[in-house]
Amino acid sequence: IRQAAEGIHSPQIRAMGTVGGELCQQPRCWYYRNGFGLLAMQNNESMVANGDNRYHAVLGNGGPAYFVNPSSLAPALIALGAKINLFGPNGSRTVLLKDLYVIPEKEGERELSLQNSEIVTDVFVPPSTNWKNATYEVRQKEALDWPLAAAAVALETKGNIVNKARIVMGHVAPKPWRAPDAENYLTGQKLDRTVAEKAGKMALKGAKALSRNNYKIQLGQVAVKRALLRAAIVEG
Repeated sequence: IRQAAEGIHSPQIRAMGTVGGELCQQPRCWYYRNGFGLLAMQNNESMVANGDNRYHAVLGNGGPAYFVNPSSLAPALIALGAKINLFGPNGSRTVLLKDLYVIPEKEGERELSLQNSEIVTDVFVPPSTNWKNATYEVRQKEALDWPLAAAAVALETKGNIVNKARIVMGHVAPKPWRAPDAENYLTGQKLDRTVAEKAGKMALKGAKALSRNNYKIQLGQVAVKRALLRAAIVEG
């Protein structure tokens, strides 16, 4: 979580932002920010699919949503099994953080499962005594910038062997993206550079590049590999 928080470089956000606000921030897609909606449709056609999609999704992008979830904290917290408490006019409810995020399928749908007037009041992270975890982000520059791809991992190990693994990617899909095939592959493996590299490739196995963002597939693979090596404290 600390590694993920350190990736938030803006002094203003560090001074004034909240964890709830960071988890609930809306996409930075320039089509959305210029008033074309989450799905960025014009004349029943996607402006993203045929436009400037350099920073858009390579996973979960079968359409019509192509934006990426912007949260830096969500992948790390989801990998640790975090829950959040929501409060609104109908009282409070607790949900898994992963269930906060949804992919809209038509105009008018939201990317968050918040009900009207609900706010995030608490974040609960379960004990992780036997888990090793890490976050790795790939950026275009180290100054104030947003990640191009990120990965958070949590590993339950016995000696050098992985018993359980959780891999959650950020900035590559409309919601924080779990990689179950890569997680299953890691189970029972001794984690080294070769295994981590293969897990990274498996995590992006279903990726589909748009016209201008093929590079994000490789960056996603690298982010997963580096996060695994960082969690296991393996040179590489």
